[in-house]
Amino acid sequence: MEFSSQSHLIILLPDGIAGGCEWSNGSQIEKLSSVAPNTILFNPARAYLWIRNRTSKPCRILLLSIDPAIVNRLGEDDVNVADLQFRQQIGIEDQGIRLTLAAIEQEIEAPGVNSRLYTDSLLMLLLTQLMRSASNFAAPRRPDYVKGGLPNWRLKRAIELLETDRAKTPSLAELAGPLRLHPTSFCRAFKQSTGLSPHRYLLEHRVSRAKEMMKNRKRTLTEIALDCGFGSSSQFSIVFKRITGVSPRNYRLSL
Repeated sequence: MEFSSQSHLIILLPDGIAGGCEWSNGSQIEKLSSVAPNTILFNPARAYLWIRNRTSKPCRILLLSIDPAIVNRLGEDDVNVADLQFRQQIGIEDQGIRLTLAAIEQEIEAPGVNSRLYTDSLLMLLLTQLMRSASNFAAPRRPDYVKGGLPNWRLKRAIELLETDRAKTPSLAELAGPLRLHPTSFCRAFKQSTGLSPHRYLLEHRVSRAKEMMKNRKRTLTEIALDCGFGSSSQFSIVFKRITGVSPRNYRLSL
């Protein structure tokens, strides 16, 4: 399967792919040994996605195409849609999205009264959920322990060390020492557990905290930057835009 559309595409694999698959976004190729039932993939408009079933066995898919123009109906009061940037996701772990897709699938197979309006409402709900989990406005998730990563107690302690001191950026040695790990082993295990390096996790945590503080209009962006551990407002602006896709000023205007 190959996708490159002017519309947002949501793909549900109800039966999964037992033999696994290969997928590419045009710049990298990844292999999955198996794909679980009800796996969800999201491909934003104009993004490239290629998937190859590694077996000859066919698989069922539910494919939804959403016109990007209806994003404008999400409402300017809550978000500046001009700054909204969706991100490709392979395997979305969001129960709300899964339930909304199940409701859409049921409505397609057995339409009820006022089906068009109901389906339209479900699509708007789905877009809002995708905005929260697969866009530059998504909040960083606090991941659970995964095999090959840090045990729960070490992951919890590492996150405490990263989040407690707002003004300091701890070194790998300062993080690994209390956990009785070598810095290299700690960095590798932390990334295995969270999907992020310790430094990237710290930056995303600080940006998330800054977003909350921006709701207080009495505080300047420079005050917020310094309070969140950034050395200057310019450093804050660069990191914030790299992570969210928008500048701090434009983000605050969208609140």
